[in-house]
Amino acid sequence: MNHRTFPSPVQFLLIGLCGFAVVLAPLVRSILPERFLLDDLHLQNAIDDPGFAPEDGSFHVLAQFYRAIGLESSPALASTVSMLVLVICLLLAVDFGQWDRAGLIGAGLLVLTVLLGLAYLAQFTKEFVSLLVALVVLLALRVPNGIVRAVLIVGACLTYGALVRPYWTLVAALIPVVYFVLRRIRHPLMLILAVVLAYIGLAIAFQIFRSEPLGATRSWVNSGRTESPVASMITNPDFGSSAVAGVVSILVVAFFLLVPVPLLAMGSAYYLVAAVAICLLWTVVVIAIVSGRAMRDSKTAWIASALVSLFLILVIFEPDYGSYLKHLTPFLPLFLALIPLRKTPPEGEQWEVSTRSTAATGRSETESPVRSGRAFGRSHELVKGPNR
Repeated sequence: MNHRTFPSPVQFLLIGLCGFAVVLAPLVRSILPERFLLDDLHLQNAIDDPGFAPEDGSFHVLAQFYRAIGLESSPALASTVSMLVLVICLLLAVDFGQWDRAGLIGAGLLVLTVLLGLAYLAQFTKEFVSLLVALVVLLALRVPNGIVRAVLIVGACLTYGALVRPYWTLVAALIPVVYFVLRRIRHPLMLILAVVLAYIGLAIAFQIFRSEPLGATRSWVNSGRTESPVASMITNPDFGSSAVAGVVSILVVAFFLLVPVPLLAMGSAYYLVAAVAICLLWTVVVIAIVSGRAMRDSKTAWIASALVSLFLILVIFEPDYGSYLKHLTPFLPLFLALIPLRKTPPEGEQWEVSTRSTAATGRSETESPVRSGRAFGRSHELVKGPNR
């Protein structure tokens, strides 16, 4: 038997970071720069004054939601609840006993999730509802019935779109389509072709139902920022006014949201870290898809479908990289659920198993412990799906 140190370094990191996040959550408002708290201020105004900004209905829906759960008068408690939900999502994404096999990638994404969670979730925010959507997705993956699982995931996204963020109805519509594709395709060129076809279809739909090209909403939002420009603003490349040019422009934006070259070009350490984090997140998703895990395992496919569908729509609407990272933050546990776990213990642990096995059974030290059936099953466990 392999008596591993408990907790392992990554499990210890998980416990420490979760505790740190919950303790710090009520204090984070006094630490964060004002630009991170704009939604919080807007929501507190909507909570205090039902007549505030009546044109912005989604904030009033959220104000009613916070009143319904009894958090409207306690911003500190609301922050703590948000971080507790994030901790639950982390434990659903990767079972506690599996964290010791998450490796450096898992540890890095864990640190990123907690830090961004404190920055964007520990306040009154729309992202708390996004976090609840992520929670529903992770819970749905534990439902054995595939139809019920699909209804829960798509239904949560539709509800979010109907009540808070309308573009989530598009995310909900895309998820089953992307799921269908990912269960059948893994070749990178075919996946790129599928993305191009998706944007052609969306461009046609936007012209028919909204009479505007893809990316027009982003241009409109950014045009109102001339007096207070945002450094990390996302702009639509101008290739002309034709429908084809519009699709090409969106594809260029999509590439820069996968590989944030504009952030790297800014030269600051903050933007460099943000760019590397974004690249790492989508690398995890791409590996889960092109390795064939999404084809083999339905749970992996559902997670990847939700994230890819969200990405396809964010490409159309996101005004800047700060908003992009903020909108991804509630779904970081889904990225964590896709990380590849180590299939075998490190060499030191294997040597420890071999030594103990020799002492117990009298086998030669050169005999591999994986010759026994039990050790074979443990050392060659194949992780096909999400990390649970």
